[in-house]
Amino acid sequence: MTTSQKTSTLSSMTTHQMFTLWSQEKWVRNLVLLLTPIGFIDAIYTVLLFNALGPSFEYNPLVRAALESPWWFVWFLIDALSFFLFIMMAGSYYLHTRTSLVRNRTGIVSGLVALRVGAAAHNLIRFYGIYSAFLGGFLVACITYVIMDSLLDRTSDVSWKGFKQWWRHKYDGFHDRRLIQSAKKTERGDETQVEEQTEEEMEVELPTRSRHWGKRVLYLLIAVSIFIFMPFFLVKLAEWSGAAAWTEEYGPLVFWNAVSGSAFILGFIAICFFTATIMYFILKSFEADEGSW
Repeated sequence: MTTSQKTSTLSSMTTHQMFTLWSQEKWVRNLVLLLTPIGFIDAIYTVLLFNALGPSFEYNPLVRAALESPWWFVWFLIDALSFFLFIMMAGSYYLHTRTSLVRNRTGIVSGLVALRVGAAAHNLIRFYGIYSAFLGGFLVACITYVIMDSLLDRTSDVSWKGFKQWWRHKYDGFHDRRLIQSAKKTERGDETQVEEQTEEEMEVELPTRSRHWGKRVLYLLIAVSIFIFMPFFLVKLAEWSGAAAWTEEYGPLVFWNAVSGSAFILGFIAICFFTATIMYFILKSFEADEGSW
């Protein structure tokens, strides 16, 4: 881990550090560049919504006045570039203060970034009208906040090698816990104990194994039934949403309008739900407490 300064407050940063420190760490630099287009997206769709819905769309009187003036493109540039400057200074501030995480304010920074990303998502979703704009923007903001807050809480740098080691550690730990649980639930005995097993004990084990196999077969049948039912549900969903009528008139191409766009989103969510349910029942049939293969 490398740090830039021993001091940890915003007041101890110089102007040069504020505008250049973010570029010294590769992952912070990539994060800043990844978030930079958010300002342009928000500005573009704010202008598009203003032209499509009129001045009543914008609640901020300053933004409304700027968009109604002949110099609206000046506001556009300021709105787009200001987020880049903010995220750039936020990256520098994080690198400057991460050695003293108790006294920094990275949570506030994460919240401001999430608010701007959520606002951009709200404008984009509202322009295309494919989903609830407020709910979509809120979900995107929450996800962004969780990711940013976890990144800005780190005292070490992020790297692809470190991510692979972390993932391998999590996977090995999960695998080891499963093996330990299986070992605890399995009756162990040496060869002499197996030979001394009575016929009554054998008769007790056979119904238990049969019950486990019955549960396996039931879970697999449920998974197969869901797989067979899924295309019929998607056809009904297309009829309910109007996508089938759209396809008959305009062909199979999907356009982001109120009919085909919303039907595509609903169909995608339905497929994800059915796939997750099928995977759940297949994995359930392999669980140790139900009897493993």
